[in-house]
Amino acid sequence: MARTVTLLLCGLLASSALFAQEEIHHHNIMASVGAAVPVGSSTDYFSSAPLVAFGYGYRFNRLFQAELGLQFAFGAAHNQNTEITDFGPMQGGDHEFMLPLGGRIYIPQPLKRLEISAGGGGAYLHYSETIPSNAYGGFYQNSCYSCTSRGGWGGYGLASVSYFLDSNHMFKVGTTVQYVSASTNGSAVANIPAIQTTDHWTNILFHFGLSF
Repeated sequence: MARTVTLLLCGLLASSALFAQEEIHHHNIMASVGAAVPVGSSTDYFSSAPLVAFGYGYRFNRLFQAELGLQFAFGAAHNQNTEITDFGPMQGGDHEFMLPLGGRIYIPQPLKRLEISAGGGGAYLHYSETIPSNAYGGFYQNSCYSCTSRGGWGGYGLASVSYFLDSNHMFKVGTTVQYVSASTNGSAVANIPAIQTTDHWTNILFHFGLSF
């Protein structure tokens, strides 16, 4: 029994020494594209839409990272309202913004170029009706007087797998699956009623990352 415990401790110390020798890049920048997919009751008002995301994370050590991001989907609410603008009535559109703020844990891997992580935190959602910001070839600024918006706070969780393209662990590609849930309130946006709703999203992202 004592021999087993001793061997286990030796193994843990060897693993700790191995990971301690790894160089950690503290700054991590991510750019992603993918799809925002509504789930549950959110499908009553939304449909899947293109999603673009940017994120920054500060990695404290080999295990923990704090991070924030900006994600926006285009046309998930299918706004068909005619909006009042400086240049008369115009067909409206809509944007869905998601701002995650949280952290993640990196799971140590024996494969040097493989990186697996999971995380979560708070998230702010903001939906708004939109119009083309410029008109007549971009020479005139266009303002919307009937566009509405709504928003609210919630949380998110994610799991991510990345593969480093170089031995210095500076460039990576991978995929992230993120689940977002939040309560939003405010004016009616497209077909979303002017009441509090609980919205659920599953976001599937393909990312490129830079670490330094």
